[in-house]
Amino acid sequence: MSKIRHLLFDCDGVLVDTEYVAAVKMTRALQNLDVDISVDYYLKNFSGTTFSSIVRHYFSDLSEEEVFKIVDGVEDQVAAETKLIEGVDKMLDKLYIDKSVVSNSSLKTVKNALKVVGIADYFSAKVYSSELVAHPKPAPDIYLYACKSIGVEPSEILVIEDSISGAKAALAAGLQVIGFVGGSHILPGHDQKLLALGVDAITNNTQELQSIIQTLIKE
Repeated sequence: MSKIRHLLFDCDGVLVDTEYVAAVKMTRALQNLDVDISVDYYLKNFSGTTFSSIVRHYFSDLSEEEVFKIVDGVEDQVAAETKLIEGVDKMLDKLYIDKSVVSNSSLKTVKNALKVVGIADYFSAKVYSSELVAHPKPAPDIYLYACKSIGVEPSEILVIEDSISGAKAALAAGLQVIGFVGGSHILPGHDQKLLALGVDAITNNTQELQSIIQTLIKE
């Protein structure tokens, strides 16, 4: 792994522990629409993807307005229960390097989440959402967009991702990736799936993540 000059953090499941809450809320919304789906199935098949793409997967004939209404309701419910991944604030405070957020969630959702848990200032205005590109993760579009906007060579950027779709996106963009498996939504064996994709390292807590990043910064 090369020396790094910029960090790109996924949001849900890496900075804020919302993935399990999102799974519960989205599953319930789909069940209310007569979709036979469980939280376990959601976590295995949809974690890291956009709410809108999930709704369209089951209801391809819905209008944009109808999809937005469902998604907006779920996002509001998830936002109300947003909490920080343990130790993230302390870790960010000790990482003296530029940082940005790259997420499949909407800009509104991400910025609100960062503000609610008190870590928005660590990222300034550097928040990149899949709203900005044609295709969300697992496509590499949003990571390519972020790299171009930041103006740093891909070899000098490190990504922290928890989901399969996010890791695929970052790797497809040619970036170094650490798989973070410390969120409440992580199922047994998920770390091995990330390693099989080709991530550079795996960690399940912010203390170890901080240590790995600081080592790379100093190399």
